[in-house]
Amino acid sequence: MAPLELLLAEGRDCELFFFNPNIHPAVEWQRRLDNAVTAAEHYQLLLHIYPGSDEAAWRERAGDGKERCAFCYRTRMMKTAEFAANNGFDSISSSLLVSPYQDRESIIEAGKTAAAAYGLEFEAHDWREQYRHGQDLARELGLYRQKYCGCIVSLEDSKFYDKVCAEHAKLIEADLI
Repeated sequence: MAPLELLLAEGRDCELFFFNPNIHPAVEWQRRLDNAVTAAEHYQLLLHIYPGSDEAAWRERAGDGKERCAFCYRTRMMKTAEFAANNGFDSISSSLLVSPYQDRESIIEAGKTAAAAYGLEFEAHDWREQYRHGQDLARELGLYRQKYCGCIVSLEDSKFYDKVCAEHAKLIEADLI
């Protein structure tokens, strides 16, 4: 949210691309998509959705968290760059660059590699100082704030595993997702 505010304040034209094959289980993927829809509506931006989740691909990389994360960044950046090139964009970036918990250098490397493969620019903004402001914005809009990066392996390793699973079960039971 905070990166969008900054870009829009600069007068930038922005569109959103939701591609998250790393998000598991399906109920979590849907919750995050719902957030993206809410954000797009709030900022009156186009949201392009590339559906699907690929739990098996992330499980295959479960042994090495760093490589699993690098695979995630590469996969998502490459699809983003492909979409951008095929739809007339000249640059891409990532909201991941707002998080102090993500591997910034790996994100930038994946973004630059993907952008170069499609003749685009990767904008490696440093939005980390906006992290808390982004959390405040999410609260104001009533957005769900996730407790793990998204892949099933990180959920299983998370101290929030039981809590997240209980939340998912309630959502499924109430037929909210």
